Amino acid sequence: MTLLRMVMALPDPRFSTPRVLGVDDFAIRRGQTYSTYSTVLTSVEDQRVVDVLPTREAGPLAAWLIRHPDVEIICRDRAGAYAEGARRGAPDALQIADRIHLWQGLGRAVETCVAAHRDCLRDPSPSGMLPKATRLTSGRPQDDQAPVGRRAARRKAAHTLTHELFAQGHSRRAIARHLG
Repeated sequence: MTLLRMVMALPDPRFSTPRVLGVDDFAIRRGQTYSTYSTVLTSVEDQRVVDVLPTREAGPLAAWLIRHPDVEIICRDRAGAYAEGARRGAPDALQIADRIHLWQGLGRAVETCVAAHRDCLRDPSPSGMLPKATRLTSGRPQDDQAPVGRRAARRKAAHTLTHELFAQGHSRRAIARHLG
């Protein structure tokens, strides 16, 4: 208890306005909608929390930036409210996208592109690992109760082929390599 009293008696740490400010939202309560989200402001260079704003709106961010004019770079997600708040509160600051949102956007773009050109891609499995008769050819299921969509059809065909190969005595590792 003495140690806790001593720590509690310490003054709150002072911080200088960060040069590079990170702006992102977080859920106040787990599994809630965006109405229960707040904004966390971080110093990107020091990796510490600078402040927490009560909402995800432009007004509080703009007001905070006006009170702290030394911010040069604002690293944020693509939320329109954060863009507007940064524009109003620090018009001279450079706004950049944060790394996680860039990676997420890139991942979605690659996934969409690959899905659109899936038929152009070759089978990446090395030839000769398993008998030629067991290779996937069309990717279409053979029974009457075919699932809807090409992805579901390929999944069902791969599932059937997996069981056939296992019944033929191939190891799980060899089947996994073959099917990729």
